[in-house]
Amino acid sequence: MSSVLPPLDCTLSLDEIIDFHISHNNFGAAFSFADAQGCITDISHFEFARAAHRVAHILRPRRVGLEGLPFPISNRNSSAAVLHLLDTTKCHRVLITKTSLGPLTDAISAELATLSAPYDLSVEEVPFLGQLYPHLGRESPSDEFTPYPAPSTRTPLNTVAMYLHSSGSTGFPKSIPETHRTLLHYAARGKPQQSLQLTIHALFESRELAPRQAVGALPPFHGFAQVEQHAFPILAGGTACIYPPSSLSTPMEYRIPIVPTAENAIENARRAKADGIVAVPAMILEWAAEKKHVEYLKTLNLLAYSGGPLSERVGDKLVKEGVNLVSMYGATEFGFPGIVKRHQEEMDAREWSWLRFSDRVHVRWVSQGDGTFECQFLTRPDTHQVAVENLPDVKGYSTKDLFERHPMKHDLFRIVGRLDDVLIMANGEKTVPGPMEDVMMSSPLIRGAIMFGRERNQIGVLIEPHPQQKVDPSDEKQLAEYRNVIWPVIQEANENAPSFARIYKEMILVTQPSKPMVRAPKGTVIKKATLAIYDAEIDALYNTIEASSSAGSDVEASASWTEKDLEPWLMTHASQLADRPIRVGDDLFDQGFDSLNATFLRHRIVGALRNSEHKGAAAQIPQNIAYSHPAIQDLAAAIAQVVRGGDAAGSESDSIDDQKAAVEAMITKYSQGFDSPIPAMATTPRSSDAVVLLTGTTGALGSHILAMLLESASVQRVYAFNRRGRTVISERQHDAFVDRSLNTELLSSAKLVFLEGDTAKADLSLPMDVWTELRDTVTVVIHNAWMLDFNKKLSSFESHIKGTRNLIDLARSSANAVRFLFTSSIASAQGWDQSRGPFPEEMQLDASVAVGSGYGESKYASERILAASGLEAASFRIGQVSGATKSGAWSTTDWVPAVAKSSLPLGAFPSHPSSIVSWLPAEAVSGAICSKQTPCKKTHSYEYRLVQQSINPRPLTDTDHYHVF
Repeated sequence: MSSVLPPLDCTLSLDEIIDFHISHNNFGAAFSFADAQGCITDISHFEFARAAHRVAHILRPRRVGLEGLPFPISNRNSSAAVLHLLDTTKCHRVLITKTSLGPLTDAISAELATLSAPYDLSVEEVPFLGQLYPHLGRESPSDEFTPYPAPSTRTPLNTVAMYLHSSGSTGFPKSIPETHRTLLHYAARGKPQQSLQLTIHALFESRELAPRQAVGALPPFHGFAQVEQHAFPILAGGTACIYPPSSLSTPMEYRIPIVPTAENAIENARRAKADGIVAVPAMILEWAAEKKHVEYLKTLNLLAYSGGPLSERVGDKLVKEGVNLVSMYGATEFGFPGIVKRHQEEMDAREWSWLRFSDRVHVRWVSQGDGTFECQFLTRPDTHQVAVENLPDVKGYSTKDLFERHPMKHDLFRIVGRLDDVLIMANGEKTVPGPMEDVMMSSPLIRGAIMFGRERNQIGVLIEPHPQQKVDPSDEKQLAEYRNVIWPVIQEANENAPSFARIYKEMILVTQPSKPMVRAPKGTVIKKATLAIYDAEIDALYNTIEASSSAGSDVEASASWTEKDLEPWLMTHASQLADRPIRVGDDLFDQGFDSLNATFLRHRIVGALRNSEHKGAAAQIPQNIAYSHPAIQDLAAAIAQVVRGGDAAGSESDSIDDQKAAVEAMITKYSQGFDSPIPAMATTPRSSDAVVLLTGTTGALGSHILAMLLESASVQRVYAFNRRGRTVISERQHDAFVDRSLNTELLSSAKLVFLEGDTAKADLSLPMDVWTELRDTVTVVIHNAWMLDFNKKLSSFESHIKGTRNLIDLARSSANAVRFLFTSSIASAQGWDQSRGPFPEEMQLDASVAVGSGYGESKYASERILAASGLEAASFRIGQVSGATKSGAWSTTDWVPAVAKSSLPLGAFPSHPSSIVSWLPAEAVSGAICSKQTPCKKTHSYEYRLVQQSINPRPLTDTDHYHVF
């Protein structure tokens, strides 16, 4: 049955268009779905309009109170993001499915209670299917129906009709008001054409091409879905094919809706007899990989995509097969302003990714000087009213999207990226690389970093090593070692990244010495040009990742998931991958294994687990498992441990004796040469002569120590020594002080001198005259810089231990009676047998007390080296440093704030009655350290112990402590 089309000339508001369908008895199918047997149910425009009236009766009986505005919000947002959206729109009422989203609403309520001006939030269940559609698919004018009371006055077209929200790729999502006028303009997009005495717009072009379009897999909160799931059927007369309701058999009960997947989306389209599909690229990527799906897609009149770029290789393949592939472009802020091509012959098959814009919109192209143009939409009040106007000179919207113009057809454009370098992934997720790249560039081991991943499902990074790091990426051993050494800074960059943007070790690509990154004259990296010369390497990396997931199916499955049976199974896989016999007990990489082999091997392990009765264990296999357990027998033990419900890291092969020997060897290595005499020391210097060399000043403890030293009248000068970063150290220090609410005016002190270098170098990577100045003037060294990572082995901390020795050598070469203060950790006592009582506040010569993580072992080794140095020294074994007492500033990446944040959606804190909390505020620890750099006021001597334990003397149980939260 054909639909009666409402006018889109803004003579009717959206609510009036709903009533239009009732008054015109419009029985054309607006929505359609098929059950598992393929029986199709059509919901007419008439029935849908009546359902809208029934919703209004339920939510706002008798039209009492203020007019409401719908605001579909993604449940993938965090509770803080949802509350932000509610707060900015003054929304005090939430409709939700409590059975599936109860924890989210609980977290929202908890967040709400923390606001300075909390308000009441009404949380209600959505109406049941049976309440809205009592005659589902069979509604007729004779059925009982009570119209909702009409408004007292007509709705002005510039009134907000609903809110939508942005993706939140650069912060909290933003609420976007959509008026009746903007939504009607979005629906009436396209180039006006006369056909059958009707004005044909893009939605109508789309409808004529494919009247029944499968759109159910689109997220309803998104502007793309609003156009295709609502505007397409309600305004353009198309039929939106959706998933069948989960509560179809129980219409007065709630059932969790079907979760869209690529497989069920295409199957649903097939059953619903759709002649077109509108989807996101991630689904099309999966369909293109299966011949049966491609054969079905060829039968459709339309396969449209939006929300992200589609791989050119995949698109070309589909078009070559005969699929009518169409690219759509749009955003919540300005709608979908392009024209839908009707048939492939209208455009060259190779032009599937190019767009032609409607004459109804006014596009201003802003040249970027490199052949690309930013797309800006200027408001046309009669044909294209954008929802957001952010241009400074005229009314319009700056998309920040970059396009290129077709070399021959100048009315065709193709999107190539973003002004702000946002990476648009194949699944539509957006990653902002700048902040992560900045973190990586802060490492002295890295000269350049460019993230990539456009049109892909995973993010990677191209790293250019610092010139001092001689890395040949074709040498797999060198490559693995370099990846390991820079991994801590990659983890740091990952800390604040969304899960889909995190970089795994296998996705680190290293530049070749013969192909350095392309740089502008001022030294900045030209990303586009650099990535262009690494196209082949990037493609090879992704091909390896993608291909490995299905590799190895010809190898018979392991008889069981025990270590005994896993060893020969893994050896078969490894030998096949390396194309040579692999020995069980030796390091894989010493036997010719490379990083690509390791990637394949992990995918084979994961694939085998997914096809076994231990499917859940597949998700627990770490990305770097072959690096963490490089011998087959260790790898087998780790996998078996995971299958038993443990952690892959739990199968550590090194014995306590081995670890103890490694610690002792490290101590011996860096204690050589202490028998040489220290220069004759001057008399104890006056307190006003104190000159301090402080390392690591941008962290929490380092910032507080620096602030105290700068405030102290007994300190003449402070050398703040840090590793080199992308931004100047003064800016990083300023940011660190701001983050911790410290007095930034102290950073203008004349006695502050910033230094950047590398303690692992004998000269600290400083000019000789600067190193000499330090030797001749410094009276106190406070060594605070250290990598904090409890997952690393001792060998990963050798550069820090070497740096400690270099600082000791600097102090020993001075005639200033230099005092050396070292910020150690209670982790240096991690191996202590607690049944023997508290750990003694003295040097322990048995290295077994430190055995555990490499972090604690490295701190212990440095304590011992310092004790052997002959210097006047003190090591401070510091416990958990909390936020400051005045500001409460506590690094959000620390474990306690992380627990506090994750407890909100859980509604509970982890707690155990016997667990003890002994935190110390940052200023207390820094005060204890700074007090040792000046002499006692009474005796004028330096009272110190070689080891001092800085922990809270009055610990509490964690139950008592967590009450503050």
